Amino acid sequence: MVTPSLPLLFAQETMQLAEPDATCLLTLAVLAEHDQPVFTTQLLRYLRGEPEQTLPILQRLLTRQLITADRKGELVLTTNGYALARQLIVRHRLLERFLFDVLGVPWIFVHREAIRLAPVVSSLFLERVVVQTRHALVCPHGNPIPGRSELVPSEIPVSNAPLGQRCRLTRVAEWVGYEPHLLQRLWSHELLPGRSLVRVLDPFQRCVIAVDQRVLVLGPRIADALFVVIE
Repeated sequence: MVTPSLPLLFAQETMQLAEPDATCLLTLAVLAEHDQPVFTTQLLRYLRGEPEQTLPILQRLLTRQLITADRKGELVLTTNGYALARQLIVRHRLLERFLFDVLGVPWIFVHREAIRLAPVVSSLFLERVVVQTRHALVCPHGNPIPGRSELVPSEIPVSNAPLGQRCRLTRVAEWVGYEPHLLQRLWSHELLPGRSLVRVLDPFQRCVIAVDQRVLVLGPRIADALFVVIE
């Protein structure tokens, strides 16, 4: 049964937001999910657009009071911006779920394809997506779908996992989807939600994990983007 909050997907204000603006707002929200500052230069890199194309979008979001910016270029969602971004996150993660579960799009591509699909889908199509994904609680990367589930309180980044204790990978931070080479690396090592792993001691103070019979060294950014619960 669809929860009452999901029809927010079709709120009039969301549909009036131009898709380039919506994509920018979604990306900002995704980058801000882990309470890290987001700067204009960082957002430009993730959107992979030219400054002359993206800066007018940011100006429109500022004018609509959906974001604020300081002199250092740090971007922050306003209360209204957060509410609207939440709707966009729901839409994005349901589209990912539909692509993965119904159409069989490989895990590594669902984020990219959901971003491409969002500008052209209609409200009728989105309603069918909601129906087809009615049992989904998280996106294929394990991130909660707002209104259906929340973050697991006991989750920790694998970089903070206790040494020698078996853990289960629960999710991959959404921002990783904007860096295909990182997704490819996770895919090739089968580091997907549900995988069991153990963090092991490393004399060089790196984050090293054992997965089945393999030992993998994780870079600091990806180690902070993989979330686990202790089994």
